Formats: sequence, C-alpha cells, structure tokens
Amino acid sequence: MRRRSLALRLMIYLAITQIAGTLLLVPIVDFLVSVSGVLPGWEISRDDWGEHRLQALVARSLTRDEAGAARLEPTPELRAYLAENPLARYAAFDCRSGALPGSSPELVQALSGLDRLEAASLKFRLAGDGDARARGALRRMPAGSAACAIAAYGYRFAWSDLHAVSGLFLTLHSAIVIAPAVLIALAIAWLVVRRGLAPLRAAAADVAAIDMDTLHKRLGVDDAPKEIAPFVEAVNDALGRLDAGVAAQRRFTANAAHELRTPIAIMRAHADNPDDAAFRCDMKRDIRRVQTIVEQLLATARFSIREAPADVDIDLGEAVLAIVADYTPLMIENGRRIAFEPPSTPTIARGDKWALECVVANLLDNALRAEPPGGVVDVRVLPSAIVEIADHGAGVSDADRDRIFEPFWRRDAKGHGTGLGLAISKTLAELMGGSISIVETCGGGATFRIALRKSRAPQPIRSSSRVEFQRAEGGAEELRSA
Repeated sequence: MRRRSLALRLMIYLAITQIAGTLLLVPIVDFLVSVSGVLPGWEISRDDWGEHRLQALVARSLTRDEAGAARLEPTPELRAYLAENPLARYAAFDCRSGALPGSSPELVQALSGLDRLEAASLKFRLAGDGDARARGALRRMPAGSAACAIAAYGYRFAWSDLHAVSGLFLTLHSAIVIAPAVLIALAIAWLVVRRGLAPLRAAAADVAAIDMDTLHKRLGVDDAPKEIAPFVEAVNDALGRLDAGVAAQRRFTANAAHELRTPIAIMRAHADNPDDAAFRCDMKRDIRRVQTIVEQLLATARFSIREAPADVDIDLGEAVLAIVADYTPLMIENGRRIAFEPPSTPTIARGDKWALECVVANLLDNALRAEPPGGVVDVRVLPSAIVEIADHGAGVSDADRDRIFEPFWRRDAKGHGTGLGLAISKTLAELMGGSISIVETCGGGATFRIALRKSRAPQPIRSSSRVEFQRAEGGAEELRSA
C-alpha cells in the first residue's frame, strides 16, 4: 500500500497559501472593497472593474479585410452588451490610419492627438458628462493586434464581468512573476516542514529503538511541541499498558510453572510407590488438580487473544443442572452431597455456554473443598437469572472479599488451588455482561452469586422442583426430588 507523504502535503498547502497570499490577496481585497462600496473614496470604484469586459468584447469585434485594413464589426455579444448598457461607448484606433470606422465619434474627438502620447493605459472622463458614475479607459493592445488601442466609456460593473476580471491575473506576465514565487514558496515550505516535523522524526526513532526488553523506556515529552505532545503521551501510555501486560504475562507464566511443578512432583512420588493403598485416590486427586490448572491456563490464553464469549440464549436451569450432574460423582466420592434448586419459572439468560460452564465448575470446585465432610453444597437458579452456589465451610472474611478475585491470591499458602479460578470466573462473568459477588451463607459459609443478563425471548412454561444427589444403599447415585 502506497502511503501519502504528510511532509509533501504540508509543503503543497504552505506553498499554495503563500502564493495566494502574495499574488492574489491584494487584488482580491481591492476588488471586494471597491465592489462592496464600503469606502466611497477608494481609488478603484466598483464600475472600474467593468472596463475589462467591454474592451474584450471590442477586441473580439476587430477584423481585417482582404487588403489587411483593420475594421470594427460588432459581434452579437457586443450588441447584447450595448443593449444592456445603452450609455456605453467604444472606439478603436489604428496606429497608422487613426480611428477605425464604427468607433464612437465623441470618443474619437476627445482622444484625438493620442499619437503624440506614449502611454500603455489611460483613465479619463469626458468633460461635461452629467453622469457622475461615467468613466473611461484606454488601453494599448499587444503587438500584432488589429488595433493599436481600444477605448471604452460608460461601462457598468455586473457580476457576469468576473470572468473577464479573472483573465487579468491569468496572463504570461503573471506566470513569469509567479514562477520564481512558486519556487521560493516551495523552498520555504520545505524548510518549515522539515524543521517542524523534526520532533516527530525524533520520537519515531525513539519508538523504533524500543523492544520487549526496553518497554520501560518512555518518549521525551518536555521538548515536544504542543501539537505533538498528546500523541507522544498517548504512545507513552500505550507503552505503559504494554509493559504492564508483558510483566503480568511473565508473572503468570512463572506462577503457573510453579503451580504445575508441585502436583507433578507429588504424582512422581506416588508413582514410585504404586503399591500404596491410597495410590489411586491420590493420583486421581493430583490429576484433577493438573487438569484444573491446564483448563485455567487455556481460559486465560483465550482472554489474551480477545476472543469474546458468544452472546446467545441459554436455558439457565438446564445448563446449571447438567454441570451439577457432572460434578455429582466427585462430590459423592469426597463424602459430600449436592442439592440443585431450579428456578420457579424457566429462565433464559444471555451469555456463552462454555463460559458459564467454566464459571460454575470453578465455583463448585471451590465449594467442594470448603464444604465440611457430610455436608451439602446448595446450587440455586433464580428466575432473575442469578445462580447461587453455597457452601457451609469457614466462609470468607469481609477483608478478603475484594482480594479473593485477584489472580494467584490464596488465603492460605498451604491450601490447594492455583488462585486463578475466581479471577477467571470474574473475568468471564463480566465478558458476558454479568457480575459475580460473594455473600455469607445463612448459618456460616460462603455463597457465590453469578448475575447474568436475562433474555427478552419468550420464556417456556415448565414445572420445576428441588433435586438432591446422594449415594443410595449399594453405592448407586440417586436423584431425590422434593
């Protein structure tokens, strides 16, 4: 992709501005002041701008006969002009024969003796003319023209004369004058732009020198111009966020490696004693811990590439019930029970099913560790699209309720878990447009509350009841409804 040069554009804009200001500003202001009439004593009056059109029409009416003699034959445009301005008069003079036929006798008589004058142009007014606005102009024609000079008198300015007025500035003389001015303007613009963009080039060189090992460096703002300073500050802010993100990723990698090392070392120690009675139980526990860490790492990696959860309708009761059923064998194996209370009316929430499963699974895993042996973990889905997971353990103190969602934070360094589950759960809940909070369970313990967005889709009608999972006689799992 070919990029446009900012320096080139600035140079062109500056050059155009300088040329327009130098060559066009004065005549344009002069024209506007005279046409507006705001200064009655202005040297050039409004009607003075009308001479150029009349003289141009007369010049186009000049022809030569077969003998080469100049003659004046009014064109239809000149006749139309005279019909609009009946007081207008004109005359054309040949250098050798004098006035051409068709010229105004009054102007010929008034301008007799011009052969004794060497003048390129002449402004005049006929003596005794009662029209205060009447004025005349005589202008010599270029060499090779059919006449030496053309006189116009009694002209009036009209806005249709602007085309003829603009032709005054589009001549060879103007081009010769403008050419050096254009070159000088371009040189000045190049120097100004080069000097003005020097801080930006210096900042670009500083940015190019920054890599992953020097993200702590910042661009200098003190010497930056006021227009560039916001851009430099924005780049510094972006570098700060990038530095913080890289540092967090490095801390995350180090902590994750440390967390994986511990269960792997335990599994290796257990593998050295396969005849131990608790071998299978310990191995299953350690494998589950490694699996949890890997799943949390995958979830965190998914956030890092900004893969946002899908936003679809989810039957909240059915989705949570499926997760509870999957966790039931684990709960029973560890001597706990789990009770599920569906919503009184079917509830459809907006969110991502995978994200919801990850959040509920993390909270159930925490509740399993917190619930005392023989206890019941309560899972409730409320019609307001809220999921509650309650345990009856030690609970969470008020001081720890804000810190509990921080990555790698654990209340007890000797406890199980990586300290990632709640942080990931909070992030997932927020990405789905919901939230997660913690309150005290009635009678002691902690209740985690997931609040989601309720769908506006029509809610199905279905009966519901509390379901409790426990182990019946003979070791089989049993669903008990109440």
